[in-house]
Amino acid sequence: MTNPLFEKIYALARHIPYGRVTTYGQLGAMCGISDSRTVGDAMNASPGDVPWQRVINARGMISIQGATGARQRALLEQEGVVFDENGRVDFTEVGWTPDTEWLAANGYKTPPLLAKEKKDSGSEQLSLF
Repeated sequence: MTNPLFEKIYALARHIPYGRVTTYGQLGAMCGISDSRTVGDAMNASPGDVPWQRVINARGMISIQGATGARQRALLEQEGVVFDENGRVDFTEVGWTPDTEWLAANGYKTPPLLAKEKKDSGSEQLSLF
């Protein structure tokens, strides 16, 4: 038996474009879920057609340790996602938030901003959840 909440998460995750990422919290917010761990559980149990590697934590880092975390980073790097010396991505460069009209038309909510505007000195990450 499939979990309807997980299916909603998967349907949205399948829309994350190649070379882009979002966070567990962002994906959850769009699905009306306040606990980002639920999204993590869904990604952990996701079927093969869900791009689980494109979902990272709110600090712009991979949360998974060990071989699976290394695999996630390798998959993202193959897509052109760049990590800095601290293992973080720049959400202003690779962060994904779909069009608000598309979200509403498909039963999803508009999430808070994924990243602040770029400043002269670089970008500043937001910690959402």
